Amino acid sequence: MSSQNIESIAIKLRPLIAEYRREGEINARLASPVVSAVGEAGLFRMFAPQEVGGLEVSPSEAFCATVAISAADPAVAWYIVNSMAACMIAAALPEAERNALFVEPDKNFGFSAVALAKATPVEGGYQLNGTWPVVTGCDDSRWCALAGIVQEGDKPRLIDNVRPDVRIFLVPTEQLDIAQTWKDSAAMRGTGSNQATAKDVFVSEVLAHAPGSAALIDRPLFRSAPTLLTLPIFAAVAVGILQGAIEIASLEISAKVSSVTGKALRDQTETQIAIADASAALRAIRAGSLEAFDKVWEGLKSGAPISNEVKAEMYSSSFYAGDVARQMISLLYTKGSRAAFMQGHALERCLANIHAVVAAIDARRGFHHSAGAVMLGAEPLEAAF
Repeated sequence: MSSQNIESIAIKLRPLIAEYRREGEINARLASPVVSAVGEAGLFRMFAPQEVGGLEVSPSEAFCATVAISAADPAVAWYIVNSMAACMIAAALPEAERNALFVEPDKNFGFSAVALAKATPVEGGYQLNGTWPVVTGCDDSRWCALAGIVQEGDKPRLIDNVRPDVRIFLVPTEQLDIAQTWKDSAAMRGTGSNQATAKDVFVSEVLAHAPGSAALIDRPLFRSAPTLLTLPIFAAVAVGILQGAIEIASLEISAKVSSVTGKALRDQTETQIAIADASAALRAIRAGSLEAFDKVWEGLKSGAPISNEVKAEMYSSSFYAGDVARQMISLLYTKGSRAAFMQGHALERCLANIHAVVAAIDARRGFHHSAGAVMLGAEPLEAAF
């Protein structure tokens, strides 16, 4: 599948997404027609193995499609990017377990990388107990991928006597208690990121994925640590929000007259500069991210190890994209129409959403610091770099 094809599919979904966006925000959960259409288009399984109907698109293809969706509604893109972890883990599972994950191939996956659960070893697997406050799209999912720490007695089990044994546990959503907590959210409301709780849930050893485990499918998409491919796609959501903000601001500025100066907003110098700078920033962060992603992809296709220098370019591009998108949207918000200050305005939503997205990316900020360290000739500080 070419990048034009998957990106075109995403672009064609934008009118439907826009139609139901407000409904999703009111209900704090994506509208069913949107979830169904995006799932049928294959966007929840862009990084899933072909054996289960996955598209296995290249990272750059996934990036472009995610930007297009995010420009229409980042909540939809958040469903997509939060499905990536389970899709990539599927490549490390035996055939039977892999097929079980995708018995309904158009479903999204719930996900939380925050290891708030305790996993007690029992015969054949683990007993899982814990609560994850934010699990995107869990109500619409069939499975959730949830982080937890394996316990030995009352202490975490250590790997090499150094770091806790953190795993991603694949759990049928029906075995979780879902609390409708997201209705009080102020940003990314459509994501339905409700609270999920596991109470003595048994997870077999094979479904307790240890990050770094070798994939059973040897193809480029499954040859690296997942963070190298997934973190930039999360950044693509920020790029898409900026694209959407520019579209919104441009339309509004073109039609508004300042009640203070009596001049059309489009004729005001500061407003013109804000639009020009935001547009230039969008092109720069998009192009820079794609350039770095293509280097990673070429390395994965060749089978050669990805150098720390190439990883540093990818990680730094991802964090820079998020930071610049946040800065530019804030600028558009302050230099545009006063109408944006009203609750529910499209640009006001962009401002809230970009801060929420970058806050989520910030959980991995150690990779940003490590990228700088590598560029300065030092070793990365982040163990999973």
